[in-house]
Amino acid sequence: MTGADIPVTGAGTVLRLTGELGDGDRTAVGGKAVGLAALLRAGATVPDTWVVPVGAEPAADDLARLAAVAPRWAVRSSATVEDGAALSYAGMFRSELDVPADDLATAIAAVRDSARSGRVTAYRERTASGPMLDVGMAVLLQPFRTPVRSGLWLGRGPGRGRLEWVRGSGDALVSGAVTPAWEEWTPEGPAGGSEPEPLESGGVPVGSACVAVQNALGVPADLEFALLDSGLVWLQFRPMTTELGESPGPAAETDGTDEKDGKGGKDGKHAKVVHGIAASAGAATARALRLRDVDDPRWEPGAVLLAEQTDPDWVPLMAEAAALVTAEGGMLCHAAIVARELGVPCVTGVGAAALERLAAGGPVAVDGSAGTVAIL
Repeated sequence: MTGADIPVTGAGTVLRLTGELGDGDRTAVGGKAVGLAALLRAGATVPDTWVVPVGAEPAADDLARLAAVAPRWAVRSSATVEDGAALSYAGMFRSELDVPADDLATAIAAVRDSARSGRVTAYRERTASGPMLDVGMAVLLQPFRTPVRSGLWLGRGPGRGRLEWVRGSGDALVSGAVTPAWEEWTPEGPAGGSEPEPLESGGVPVGSACVAVQNALGVPADLEFALLDSGLVWLQFRPMTTELGESPGPAAETDGTDEKDGKGGKDGKHAKVVHGIAASAGAATARALRLRDVDDPRWEPGAVLLAEQTDPDWVPLMAEAAALVTAEGGMLCHAAIVARELGVPCVTGVGAAALERLAAGGPVAVDGSAGTVAIL
């Protein structure tokens, strides 16, 4: 069965997602839909999902039927180039959450328009290894439910991976607006983390559930999940596009510890070396430049970009930066994933005070593999 054979609603402009979709349907339903179908085949629980295929215009009676299913919706991108084995396009396209049913048509149009954004152009120019393929945009529609916790998993190999999560919606986690709680997992089980006990759902560690899903998929997996009152649901799967570096361990994942003169502290005010999370491997030495927004005219290509956090609109600057350092964020936020794909060294979660110290204007040495930034 192909995407064209899947039962439809109304005039046939909206398809109900099933596990029958495969990668051959990518040109019609996009990469995110293909990943959700793979999760269904692996026995994972995913939200009820409908797909507006590439080029289809949802009919009014289709949208009216969906409005009867749920009053509020998540409207997510599913671009043809998204969530592939080589490139993730993490955060490049728009998604709209908690959309009233009456506004579905507007939200669908906004998600489609994001395929032509400047950040997508910059990402493609930096990462393209062959002909630039056209971007087709399908759209996923899912009833919206507010999660208790939201999280991400990135696999390192069989039984191994990194789990990060936040309370409530996952927007803050993937955007890098907060530094998340985290766990490291090995085939023997949890191997360190920021919290006293592993995150659980129904008495089962979420990390072990991630390992089970990854094993069923058969590849190191990039997974997004939500913990609802009703239990654990899976929101996204894509293959790992870059190797995730090893965690430097909990001792290094603190704000501003000074290894050179012993005068630093967690506020980072006196640190010569500050520590964060090793988000993207590599090293770079250049002038540090702190920006408040993407339109700051002080930006200089080749500088180390310092920011409280970044969103996908920062990609053109990230592509020009020698390295990226953020006050917030983890190893699995969009900035970290995109930095790895761009080949830009990145350290996240150094803390606001340490970022202020780094922004004095002199050169800094960023080690994205160790998660350190040294003031020179």
